[in-house]
Amino acid sequence: MDDSSITGRAYQTLRAQIIGCTLRPGSRLNISSLQSSLSLSQASVREALSRLTAEGLVQIERHRGFRVAPVSANGFRELTEACLIVELPCIRSSIANGDLEWERQLIAAYHRAAQTLQQVAAGKAGLDAYSNERKAFYEVLLSECDNKWLLWSWRLLYAQNMRYRHMYLTLARFELEQLPVHEEILQAVLSRDIAKVEAMAIANYEHVMDFVEQALAYETEAATDKNKKRGAAA
Repeated sequence: MDDSSITGRAYQTLRAQIIGCTLRPGSRLNISSLQSSLSLSQASVREALSRLTAEGLVQIERHRGFRVAPVSANGFRELTEACLIVELPCIRSSIANGDLEWERQLIAAYHRAAQTLQQVAAGKAGLDAYSNERKAFYEVLLSECDNKWLLWSWRLLYAQNMRYRHMYLTLARFELEQLPVHEEILQAVLSRDIAKVEAMAIANYEHVMDFVEQALAYETEAATDKNKKRGAAA
């Protein structure tokens, strides 16, 4: 493998681990440890981390090295608002340009994602499986958008969005309850009812934002209580 291929492999591996939360938000990234675990050179790992920094998935701290970008309730709301700003024009363009073959692929991708979500909620599949099928559905949904810069921007934002989703198995169960709503959105897409699609997409994002913000607030409160108990014990 040449240097570019080695760096590419390091980048893809680390990116998948960060998005999938194998490398937890806020955790430090030791280049030597990553080099050993990935069986790659320090140069390739460092270059991969630099690329991930440009995507906002990794942060550089002065004199302290690399760290996985943290997550926060405020950060998720800002991220979701940015996703909507980019995603809605992509949906409008794709609906306008999509043909019957696009509809066929969209229906198939939706059913795969819905079935996988049911398996995840039942404990018969891992969260990664649903993550992959959900991404595949969105790729089809937006595939007919004729603005490649919007699509590029959407993919960067979507990767950040998936980090939050990987943190909460309960979010998969929450989304399972929302399947009737998702099916209604799909039918609106197939009917080319753009106004309805946009209104329902915004409402759906609001529900997810509320869920994640409540989950993060609960985690923060639990961590604070735990630290207080440690302090009292000391």
